[in-house]
Amino acid sequence: MKRLALLPLFLCFISFGSLADVIGSNQVIYDDRGVETKRLTIALAPVDDDVRFSIVFTDKETGAQRRYELDAPVPEVPEPFQIRESYYCGSPVILLSVEYPWRHRWPELRRLIDTYAFRETDFAFIDVAFGPITDIALADDSVYDPIDLDMLPPIRVRCLTGQDGKPFEFFQKGTK
Repeated sequence: MKRLALLPLFLCFISFGSLADVIGSNQVIYDDRGVETKRLTIALAPVDDDVRFSIVFTDKETGAQRRYELDAPVPEVPEPFQIRESYYCGSPVILLSVEYPWRHRWPELRRLIDTYAFRETDFAFIDVAFGPITDIALADDSVYDPIDLDMLPPIRVRCLTGQDGKPFEFFQKGTK
């Protein structure tokens, strides 16, 4: 009889353990020079000269690795700010927003943020937007009521049909 009384308690622990695994699977760890998820490590590092930095993707499951060297608007290496796995224009993508340390005394110029888009399957570079992930919206105007278009974030995603390799591009509101 005591064993039956312990069964609900045991089932409760098992379900909490499963819940912890689900919650832990979405965990993202940021540090000064990188981001780590359950499946992916992204490292940011300086390149030889002062105006370039690298982004290195490593898939922890397969060991696949891809490196990009990019220009920075300031001499400091950016720090990861936000990451989101999303789906745009028929492609699974990784959006990585980076923040450049901006050493300036004017409060309105404290930080610059760029968002880089990479295809999730092979980490191929797609495009860069000048702003954070939260300023990006899919730009399929047929989905929105024309009245709502002014309320969309300023960075839009334009799908590119018939082009191999680049499924979309970013553009600023008003430049379509």
